[in-house]
Amino acid sequence: MSTSSTDTTNHLIADNNKIVVTLNTQHSIKLTANNYPAWQVLMNALLVGHDLIGFVDGTKPCPAETHGDYSHWKRQDQFIIHAIISSVDQSVVTLLGNVKNSKQAWDILNKTFASKTRSRIIHLKEKLSRSNKGSKSVSEYLHAIKAVADELAIINSPIDDDDLVIHTMNGLGPEYKEVAASIRTREKSISFEELHDLLTDFESYLHRDEATEHSSPVITANAAQKGKMIYPKRGQHSGDNNNSFSNQRPVYPNSYKKVRCQFCEKPGHTAKVCYGLHGYPPRNKPAPAAHHVRNRSSNIGNSWIMDSGATHHLTHDLENLHLTSPYQGSDQIVVGDGSEDQGTTSQRTA
Repeated sequence: MSTSSTDTTNHLIADNNKIVVTLNTQHSIKLTANNYPAWQVLMNALLVGHDLIGFVDGTKPCPAETHGDYSHWKRQDQFIIHAIISSVDQSVVTLLGNVKNSKQAWDILNKTFASKTRSRIIHLKEKLSRSNKGSKSVSEYLHAIKAVADELAIINSPIDDDDLVIHTMNGLGPEYKEVAASIRTREKSISFEELHDLLTDFESYLHRDEATEHSSPVITANAAQKGKMIYPKRGQHSGDNNNSFSNQRPVYPNSYKKVRCQFCEKPGHTAKVCYGLHGYPPRNKPAPAAHHVRNRSSNIGNSWIMDSGATHHLTHDLENLHLTSPYQGSDQIVVGDGSEDQGTTSQRTA
């Protein structure tokens, strides 16, 4: 006479001194038409862990009814069927309505959904190549990238670390151009985890940089009085004295000193607006910054200051420039001829 007892803690049932395992399938993934690879990984791990994979892959077939193990095999197989049905979505349950054993259930699901795996791989790889950070934070963007890569790994189509880094950098905005360039020039590959730390640190830096820009005005060619360079006096001299002007060193205001480009290391602007990094705007962009060149018989040097940050230079004498082109904008600009005004001026105040 057979005896049976139940261990509710370990989900084990003793049947004629042989153990029948009841499987707990209360995991987060329910099989649908779109997640078969992930579901199969979980179920395969569960069956292998309990040494029951032979029931579904055919390596442990059902014994003859006259065999002493028939009853034990049958009971165990029914618990596996129960576990499989419990782990699928309601829309999938109808496929298993007439199954006789766990192998039949396993084969039906494999035949129904495994054929869609290749199309799923193609879809995920296309999604990865089109990834774009947009308005998402770095952490949100990288989490979405990693989720796609993990799903590809589950369905046996893993993405190489270098390829994953390239896909990630291609989806970053122009504000990350310099950090992306530094990663591409590294001699050693960077892991995705290292990339995450680097980009989140750079994101924090950009936020601090934006705060600095709001608090410290950037000096431009047509800056206001508070942004002008101040030349200290050295004794008594007239306004156009040659020695007194050429020997003076400009004193920059505090707001000018605070701002320095992280790319070209020059003062007066940040990497976010550096022309050396992002290129110059188109010629027809309205209201370009300009430098005024005076043609005076004075002591000011004839050499131009290169890389000044201005988009255009203006002069009344074309001989001052080697390459010229007509101004295409809509603004009207008045350029002086360098002569001194002998009259008087007055300033109206409110």
